[in-house]
Amino acid sequence: MPVFELSLTLIAGLMMAAFVTAVVHGATGMAGGILLAAVLTQVVGIKNAIPLTTCALIISHSSRVWLHRHDIDWRTVQLIGVFAAPGILFGTWLFVGLSPTIVALVMGTFLVCSIPVKLWARRRNLEVSNPVLGLASSAWGVLAGNVIGPGFVLAPFLQGRRSQTQQGQSKLLSRTEFVGTLACIVLGMNCIKVLVFSSTALLNFDGLWLGLALGLATIPGNWLGKNLLLRLTDGAHRHLINIMTVILSAYFFYQAVR
Repeated sequence: MPVFELSLTLIAGLMMAAFVTAVVHGATGMAGGILLAAVLTQVVGIKNAIPLTTCALIISHSSRVWLHRHDIDWRTVQLIGVFAAPGILFGTWLFVGLSPTIVALVMGTFLVCSIPVKLWARRRNLEVSNPVLGLASSAWGVLAGNVIGPGFVLAPFLQGRRSQTQQGQSKLLSRTEFVGTLACIVLGMNCIKVLVFSSTALLNFDGLWLGLALGLATIPGNWLGKNLLLRLTDGAHRHLINIMTVILSAYFFYQAVR
């Protein structure tokens, strides 16, 4: 269904969905974008859902960056940004030419693959150096241009990343540092993707405004999600992400074959 044919009631429902998915996003640092894309897929199809979700996530990630502005590891953000940007441009350009079936298969496959990557990193107690993070970011950028929610794949490398405390000591990123740093990284990624989408037929003026309206609805959801995040343990946080990964993988494979 074209965006300009949506009723006000349906748009209001989509904004409520954006709020709910933002609560999840704020509490986990991931998954909210994929959940919103899944909802939009039922209305406008998966190929149009990705650009709309990308627009919404610019505002969503901006609000989350502000909420976690004191927790962001800026050195990690800069390193990933430099190495990932060329791949994001290339990956987004590839996405424009993909069929809706291929897009759904790519989304489902990347979610499934993210699970063993996280398990492998956790079992090895992975600590990520600058060269390793730079190499991973280059590959991640190409994937990020094609899918929503690429944080699932980048997460193990961020969780193995060390930051410096005010006392000069080295420690692994905390939950709040992880969420804030990932939000900042993905904000930059989505800005690049919107620039590419806006030069194609996938994102017109109506789509841009709907995406921004959905993004505004995510702001209170992110605030509520942050408060839930502070109440979660590290273990509960990891289990919640894994459960959502399995469910969303099944959903996108269903979209590919139906």
